[in-house]
Amino acid sequence: MEKNFHMRLITLFLLTISYAQGFSQSVTLPTSTVDVLHYVFQLTIHDYTDEIQGETDVFASLPSNRAQPVVLHLSGLDSTRVQGMIVDELLFNNKPVTFTHRDHTLIIQTPETTQGVSEGTFTIRYHGIPSDGLIIEKNQYGDRTFFGDNWPNRAHFWLPTHDHPSDKATCEFIVTAPAHYQVVSNGRLVEESYLLPNSHPRDRYKLTHWAISQPIPTKVMVFGAARFAVQYPPQSQSITIENWVYPEDREVGFDRFTPTADVLLFYENILGPYPYQKLANVQSKTQYGGMENATAIFYNESVIIDQPSIEALIAHEIAHQWFGNSVSEKNWADVWLSEGFSTYLTHLYFEYTYGRDSMANRIVADKERIFTFHLQSPEAKVVDSDESNLFQLLNANTYQKGAWVLHMLRFTVGDEVFFNVLRQFFDRYKHQNASTNDFIALASKLSRRDLSEFFSQWLYRSDYPVLESNWKYQGVGKKLKVKIRQTQTSEAYTFPLQIGIRYDDSSKLEVQSVNVNELEETFTLSVKSRVKDVVIDPNSWLLHDIPSTKK
Repeated sequence: MEKNFHMRLITLFLLTISYAQGFSQSVTLPTSTVDVLHYVFQLTIHDYTDEIQGETDVFASLPSNRAQPVVLHLSGLDSTRVQGMIVDELLFNNKPVTFTHRDHTLIIQTPETTQGVSEGTFTIRYHGIPSDGLIIEKNQYGDRTFFGDNWPNRAHFWLPTHDHPSDKATCEFIVTAPAHYQVVSNGRLVEESYLLPNSHPRDRYKLTHWAISQPIPTKVMVFGAARFAVQYPPQSQSITIENWVYPEDREVGFDRFTPTADVLLFYENILGPYPYQKLANVQSKTQYGGMENATAIFYNESVIIDQPSIEALIAHEIAHQWFGNSVSEKNWADVWLSEGFSTYLTHLYFEYTYGRDSMANRIVADKERIFTFHLQSPEAKVVDSDESNLFQLLNANTYQKGAWVLHMLRFTVGDEVFFNVLRQFFDRYKHQNASTNDFIALASKLSRRDLSEFFSQWLYRSDYPVLESNWKYQGVGKKLKVKIRQTQTSEAYTFPLQIGIRYDDSSKLEVQSVNVNELEETFTLSVKSRVKDVVIDPNSWLLHDIPSTKK
């Protein structure tokens, strides 16, 4: 996902991820006692009202202790008593059950007669005007539209769910809408049928049914309804690519999505097969620059036409189909496994497509965002279990610093091991959940080295090394002494460090490597001749600042 901060997405390839004011506050919800296996969302939307009618079947495994109530998430009426969901009926295996609905939560008591039953279906019939999650607004051309926008846990504002990324499930959307809408959603199209009008033809409705057969988290379960121009580019792979844009933006919109096939091919080559069958790019009303909904990526409507290129944004959102959607974080604190991975995979795509210099420019630009964020939030870490406002997890730590952790891991273990770690991590946790510890364990195993200190300092410390350096050439014996001093206020970081050496008789750098372990160390290097200059970290493999850049 790319955050959209009042459309300030022009700079630095649309990677602005500052916290956007105006979003609904999103906090952790109580954990459910069930494991949801499958959702069937049946929804009816209208032109004459923002009220939706819904019927959701939740097929789930049940808690072994039947005295323990079942918890699902669904927002009730808000303080205005105008917006929110009202439950009309709740059934378990087609029989009414007792429930309470308060504080975004459905507490359901299953009958004692279900003892010994391990699975069952809850049916929730409800209606209401969504206060969040489903955006019902006119688009920039004045057309009425409907777009799901669930991240992080805003699905429960319009869908009864277990609204947490750890409980992944397959799902279906069966949307009945006025016939002039086209409806896009997760997975494959199962049915599109015009319904016979009850009276005047203007009351004609259409049913559209989509289904996805791979389990996904609720944050990426959505549908979109609008007037669209739809393009089906030629298939050079087994993946169906679809582009859905407003008719007014047909020409420019289709052109903007041209890089999609190349991005998919690159990720398949380095990570493994695309985990789904379809990829739809959709112009939408998402509040983010892009939202990685599984198989149906929603892009902010203005981004499509305001930016000369959205290649970086496309690369970021498609990367999420592997990490975030297929491999999903177990807990919100692990969100760097989604955002940091997608940020670095975007850099890798640019390295492959445009060369190492392009990658270097992007990764160096990320440093400044990390430094700026640290000044604003000096105690924040990449893995931050203390943050309860989930939107605050969208920051330069989980995006850019997370990407830098992967970049430094690549340097530490080497390209062969690093790319094997990415492939194996995807293959092992495909369509499942993974934690930061799962990734650390796998990386340590595949690299055959203890990486606990590496990850501990970069993921669980809030700062980064600040380096001073000086050097002296000693002609006798052709030795170069380089002093490295860490000036951050915390304890020493340990890291491999490249030192670039430029000789008087050559403009080309010679690169040597040392291992830094103390706050202050002096390294003696053998050199070929008189040294003209020394460059610390010439190839940008270390996340560090220097005192002269401190604000």
